[in-house]
Amino acid sequence: MRAEDLLQAMNGIDDKIIANTYNSSNSGTIVHIKKSFPLAACIGIALFAAATVTAAAAIRHFWGRGMNGIVRSTSQQQQTLTEQGQAVVYPEKTDYSSYQVTDQGVSIAPETVIADSHYAFISFKVQGLNVNEMEEPGAELTYNLTDASGAESYYINGTSSFFDGTYPNEEGMAVYEDGSPMEFTENGELKLRYVDENGNLEYNLMISTADASDTLLGKTLHVEFQELGIYADKCEFVPSVEGKWNFDLNLPTVSNAKTIEVNKAVPGTECTIETIEVTPISIIVNYKIDGSLQQIEDCNGIPMFSGLGLKDGSNYMYLSNGGSSYFTDDSMKKGASSSCFQRIIDTSEIRSLFIRTSDYENAEVVEIELP
Repeated sequence: MRAEDLLQAMNGIDDKIIANTYNSSNSGTIVHIKKSFPLAACIGIALFAAATVTAAAAIRHFWGRGMNGIVRSTSQQQQTLTEQGQAVVYPEKTDYSSYQVTDQGVSIAPETVIADSHYAFISFKVQGLNVNEMEEPGAELTYNLTDASGAESYYINGTSSFFDGTYPNEEGMAVYEDGSPMEFTENGELKLRYVDENGNLEYNLMISTADASDTLLGKTLHVEFQELGIYADKCEFVPSVEGKWNFDLNLPTVSNAKTIEVNKAVPGTECTIETIEVTPISIIVNYKIDGSLQQIEDCNGIPMFSGLGLKDGSNYMYLSNGGSSYFTDDSMKKGASSSCFQRIIDTSEIRSLFIRTSDYENAEVVEIELP
């Protein structure tokens, strides 16, 4: 049993679980427990076990491998957002087995859901799908929202894929989930790590509201997987398993949103940041447009959010995980830039904003200190 299994079973932990659990952290420490010990040894082990249980209890809300691939987080952040209700860890539910769906020998189950008003991250564990080392797995699925009455709600934007074992570091460069640099085959192909040490995969779904006036909070997300397979030659999807894996997931009702007044100009632009609306997973930057913006093809000229500086001196210049910019009134004198984050942020620790001066390619990034 892995450390994560211990965390998920902490509420009902017993000696059998402790005896079969080892710590698989980077320290590499492995604890073996036997039945017969001298008294001193038993006391030492009891003290160690108590300390281990206490530490594990403090980080028991484990979000899983897939969710950590969408949005990086610390153990404390995972515990805080879960206890506040902004994150839901499905394996902790007493009725978790009712969420697991098996068809054609493949089992899929939700792992973790995190949401605010405009963005939601959902991860699923997939067991029983065979994927070779250099194959890229894929899926065909549909999803939509329903409100409390069960009627289909508004349109949502979304993107989804199997977690490939990589994430962007502070410089925006891809690394493996353990922080090691990317590896390539002799033919120059990138080695990705879709399959974990137990042969399982994680499927990640990111959704967002199509309209800034809409909200995801409290809605029910219906997800239906229909086909699973691989991408032949990295482009054409070839299904290998067809079935139905249906899920109805209640999205959180807590966003932890806060509004911060800024009232500072963006250097080199005709825009002034009036306020930001920020949560631990996303941000909306609200602008007053003092002049006219140059619009070219699909670019509207509105400055784009890029990253954040924190009070401890950390700079996450490439924190944005996709997003959009848009005018918020017909006069085009108000605009906004919206983006979700690549890591969880403590909103009370924000020091500054990193803003691209427009949505044009290769636009300059400037830093704006908060008041």
